[in-house]
Amino acid sequence: MKTDDSPVNWDIKSLRIFLLVARVGNLTKAGVELGMSQSAVSRYLSTLEKKSGGYLFQRHGRGVSLSELGQRIYPIVERVMEDLGNLTGIVSEEAQRLGGLVRIGTLPSLSRDIFVPLFFLLQKEYPGIRLKIQEGSGGQIDSWLLTQQIDIGLPYRNNNESQYADESIIQMQSYLVGPLGDKLTRGSTVPFRKMHQIPLILPSKPSAVRMKLDELARKEKIHLNVVIDADSGLMQKCITEQHGGYTVLPWHAIKEEVENKQIQAARIIEPEIARNISIVVNNNPSKATRKVSRIIRSLFENSRIHQ
Repeated sequence: MKTDDSPVNWDIKSLRIFLLVARVGNLTKAGVELGMSQSAVSRYLSTLEKKSGGYLFQRHGRGVSLSELGQRIYPIVERVMEDLGNLTGIVSEEAQRLGGLVRIGTLPSLSRDIFVPLFFLLQKEYPGIRLKIQEGSGGQIDSWLLTQQIDIGLPYRNNNESQYADESIIQMQSYLVGPLGDKLTRGSTVPFRKMHQIPLILPSKPSAVRMKLDELARKEKIHLNVVIDADSGLMQKCITEQHGGYTVLPWHAIKEEVENKQIQAARIIEPEIARNISIVVNNNPSKATRKVSRIIRSLFENSRIHQ
């Protein structure tokens, strides 16, 4: 039995079973109604009695009846369960009422891992929210945020500093991507200095990634030979696959192609090149926008996209 003054974590299912057993006066009948065995019902009640500090039922030949303690807590538990029902109703009603258009600007590489799951989750839990997804480069996303063409943006950042107050950072390592069989990207890692003079397919300026690579090249005193500016990740990978050069991308953007042996990649080291994705919410967001931004953060936390 409970004897200390520490808070009790009440189990809702146990409380529901307690109310039902009190009403029907029989563990077997309660078990049939719940689709549970009598022994399972007994275990739930035993756990509840330990938390309550005393016996809740008196056993007799015809079944059970409430003990003195059980009679005292019964109306309280009944009110608690009624309040929980009201709470569930209010939350469900709010989910149904929550609606409107939420415009999102995202990097194309995030669509499969973040925005496809987001769509299905909203369809199930918040059907009133409608999404408009725009894919673009980091520079385009920043421009859309500045001109308020989107409500939520997910651009790259070089560091944790930003003109926006509300953002969450996911950090990923960068990989040098080459064609299948390429010697430079055959190993698990490749030093940054090895990128000197090799043909590169990179996003155009003012891409945060491009600017970071240019900055590192100056520090390391190497030359980056950019043969084409391509903001499309798909184009970068396609040209690389056909031996047109190399590109630099995070793992989640190349995972499928590497596993399918279309391209290969080595993590860039000496130095490592970390890139951050920011979740940026524009000023004066709607309730729907705030809800969607929280869900996006949760999807990032539960994914492996930052590896």
